Amino acid sequence: MDLNWKHFIVAETSEGVFIGCAQLKTHQDKSLEVASLAVEDAFRGQGVARALIEKLITQSPRPLYLMCRPELGVFYERFGFRVIGVEEMPPYFLRMLRVIKVFVFLIRREGPLIMRLD
Repeated sequence: MDLNWKHFIVAETSEGVFIGCAQLKTHQDKSLEVASLAVEDAFRGQGVARALIEKLITQSPRPLYLMCRPELGVFYERFGFRVIGVEEMPPYFLRMLRVIKVFVFLIRREGPLIMRLD
């Protein structure tokens, strides 16, 4: 959704091999989301995701939001993100949460965390 290459940052090896990426998305309600974080399997656990997130958050105004699987919440807390309730969510995330909850109910899994960095 809204995969615009101009919004991405890319991590590469010194030889120019792609190893990861992330983007900062601006939604219609003007909320900003750290999104599309991906790291090649061979490079996981080596600080690539951390470097991508740090780069995005040091260059971005606040607040920043993200949506993640519950088990990743602890990882994002290291950067200052905190889980928020529906009363703090911008309209985009409220809509997404409603849609996702339908699928989550059908597959009997826990829904995503919505997190915020002030």
